[in-house]
Amino acid sequence: MRIIPETGNRPEPSPFALPQRADVVIVGAGIMGCATAYYLAKQGIKAVVLDKSRIAGQQSTRAWGFVRQQGRDPSEMPLAIASNRLWLDLQGELQTDLGWRQGGCLYVGHDARQMAHYEACLETSRQHGVDTRLLSANDVRALLPGFEAVQVGGLYTPSDGQAEPRLVAPAFARKAADLGARFVEGCGLTGIEVASGKVVAARTERGEIRSDHIICTAGAASWRVLRSLGIALPQHQVRGTVARTSSGPAVSAVACIGGGIGWRQRSDGSFNLANDARVDVDVTLGHLRALEWYMGPLLQHYRSFNFKLNGAFLDDIRQRLPKSETRKNGHPVGVRDPLLPANDADMRACLARLKRALPSQRNIQIVERWAGGIDVLPDGIPVLDAPTTPSGLMIATGFCGHGFALGPIVGKTLADWLTTGQPGINLHDLRLSRYAERDVKPPHSLF
Repeated sequence: MRIIPETGNRPEPSPFALPQRADVVIVGAGIMGCATAYYLAKQGIKAVVLDKSRIAGQQSTRAWGFVRQQGRDPSEMPLAIASNRLWLDLQGELQTDLGWRQGGCLYVGHDARQMAHYEACLETSRQHGVDTRLLSANDVRALLPGFEAVQVGGLYTPSDGQAEPRLVAPAFARKAADLGARFVEGCGLTGIEVASGKVVAARTERGEIRSDHIICTAGAASWRVLRSLGIALPQHQVRGTVARTSSGPAVSAVACIGGGIGWRQRSDGSFNLANDARVDVDVTLGHLRALEWYMGPLLQHYRSFNFKLNGAFLDDIRQRLPKSETRKNGHPVGVRDPLLPANDADMRACLARLKRALPSQRNIQIVERWAGGIDVLPDGIPVLDAPTTPSGLMIATGFCGHGFALGPIVGKTLADWLTTGQPGINLHDLRLSRYAERDVKPPHSLF
């Protein structure tokens, strides 16, 4: 079994000096930052993209690979629909294979309670004109030949699909660079300079870049970036594990959730496999921050969280001490390249469930597994905003595991917003100020 290699080492500095000035500075080179740089570059705006580690070094390459509209919070649905349209032509636009397969997304219903929930999801899809439909048990068996898990039906959206997370963000970065964007790896943001209520510069580990526009797409580290501006974002991180199996007989191109697992089969017959809606929470002192925002969601969705008191607790204490990496790098940077351990036991259990549900896969084995940090917010939806104070700042973070699918449209929306002054999509529910206004609703779903 192979583990995705991680290093705690700082990447080699980019071969060019930082420019004194940039049209835009983007903080974070995950799928959001890379897509934003690409769509800006298409409009002739050349961004400088900073990352304290490396391009797509954390969350963006560790997702399940689902691209779905199905089951979205109503506040996210317009983004999901618009992103789906972009995904249809993205391989051609970026001129590379992204592993795109449009086999739809299926939620398997194992009892009447689940089917009742899916009916509510169906109503949201209908209101937005998405092609979601309820399936009977026979429909599920037709869609998944050889599927033997006990089930009574399902929810299915044919226009949903899947793609390879390891390919997409780097593809956006390559095309953005071809069009003039500059990527600086191993260079964290240390602060944002503000004058007269406007951002005027990004301070980095390698010097200052003057700019009137700074976009924060820093994933689970965004709260650190924003805190340097005095903005409190109740963001935390949970840990999700994904495994890749050896190849098995072809079943379907559907992306499926059911029976305690989420899975999708690639064209080579291998599977991406994960727990369907349960993540690990590595308890630290840091979880006391913004705890008030999470008590309700934790009680409502307690089955989705596996709390662990492990080495992360001691490491958190160490990072608060003098001479730690966080003290050396500074708070906005923190730990440069976090190493999150995979949950091996959970992956073995998920493999066993997959084999019970699909007996044709009895010979497959896990060949690779990895863990990724999921940046969460207490209401289960992201912040996508251009706040008025300070002006010139834009934020895209807290996607609660939905960022891979939404990445293309978020990048395009930020680019259009910066150039035209309008996002083109109603983002009222995703505004940053909802926390200060205490206008926060219970999460529609998690992850």
